[in-house]
Amino acid sequence: MGPENRTKPLEPGKMPGTETLSLITICADEDFAGRLRRFVAVGDVALIQAELQHYLSGESDAALIEHLNEKHPDVCIVDLDRDREEAIRTAERIRDTLTETLLVAASSDSKPDLILQAMRAGCTEFLVKPVSRDQLLEALARASGRKKEPHQTMNGHVLALMGAKGGAGVTCLAIHLGGLLAQRHGRKTLLIDFHPNLGDVALYLRQDRHQYSFYDLSENTHRLDSALLQGFLVHHASGMDILPAPEGIEPARHVSAEAVKRTLQFLRQSYQFILLDCPTGLAEVNTAALDEAENLYLVTTSEVPAVKNVARYAEYLSNFSYPAERVRVVINRYSKGDAISEAQIEKTLRRPIFWKVPNQYREVIKVINTGSPLDLGSSSEFMRSMMGWAEALAGKPAVAAAKKESKSFRKLLGG
Repeated sequence: MGPENRTKPLEPGKMPGTETLSLITICADEDFAGRLRRFVAVGDVALIQAELQHYLSGESDAALIEHLNEKHPDVCIVDLDRDREEAIRTAERIRDTLTETLLVAASSDSKPDLILQAMRAGCTEFLVKPVSRDQLLEALARASGRKKEPHQTMNGHVLALMGAKGGAGVTCLAIHLGGLLAQRHGRKTLLIDFHPNLGDVALYLRQDRHQYSFYDLSENTHRLDSALLQGFLVHHASGMDILPAPEGIEPARHVSAEAVKRTLQFLRQSYQFILLDCPTGLAEVNTAALDEAENLYLVTTSEVPAVKNVARYAEYLSNFSYPAERVRVVINRYSKGDAISEAQIEKTLRRPIFWKVPNQYREVIKVINTGSPLDLGSSSEFMRSMMGWAEALAGKPAVAAAKKESKSFRKLLGG
């Protein structure tokens, strides 16, 4: 590790006490390092495992980072003052490598832009120097709380719905399927609007006032816990939770594929079903989501351009070894009198059709325009088809839940 770095041996997996946190520091100046040693020595609140005297932004630091990863530190404090750019790069590297370690930034500069930069790099706390003992203990207490938070192991199903072309009705299918899974089957369900702009889930469900989107959440993978998640969710009357698309039209935001995967992996611990209303296309965000999804439902209509696009998507995905059995074809607005028959579609695609949703476009669009897209009730052919799809996923609903649904499902958005 080099003579300039001081470390204390710690038996792997062993902590001096159940409440003690393991801590490493990077480039802490002499005064700050001295304060930290004095503060943590009182009451054994933390054990300093390593004090590193240079930033870890170079390729030559890979072995050192791996060594730190083996120590499984609970907290890493990065002093930003020696070289801010190097410090931010170090924080990003620690964030990406030591995924279970909580990052804390420290600086004598408390300007908002620096704090924001540190948070984006993965820091969950920002200490302003000179740091008092109370400041440090409060930050460590919050870190300890995140460490102890019980992890749910629901391991939910991630299901992606994507249109073969625009206007296939994916959002309508997604909100009905999610609403039925939550209301009729009692499943803990999350619907995510994956559109980077102009998504309609929140609008359809009359939840058009919201502050955050999935993309905001995925920019905070370093801070993910149940308390943070609750501040991002919109709760619908059906029992379904929603992560809407960004409001309005925003400049393009780069969210890495790794951040998307981490966010979905976190969310599946808290939900039984996660439905993704994906935009058409295979941009990086979509392909990252498909990697996490158990199934991709390609939604098409009985028209040549849409069916042709399904074939194109299937071929493209197969070229990247995407399992064919995970791709399922759904025909929306299906009618026996369509110009292209079901048999012709299956022959063209060389795969069976998974589900057919009857064409009740006028009735569906009418209730959408009145602000109550789930108000068709169980007597419509469309709703009976969606109920069958939900049952294929979740099994038969309990008798009590089915009776309750027959009385209340049409009132979900009655506000």
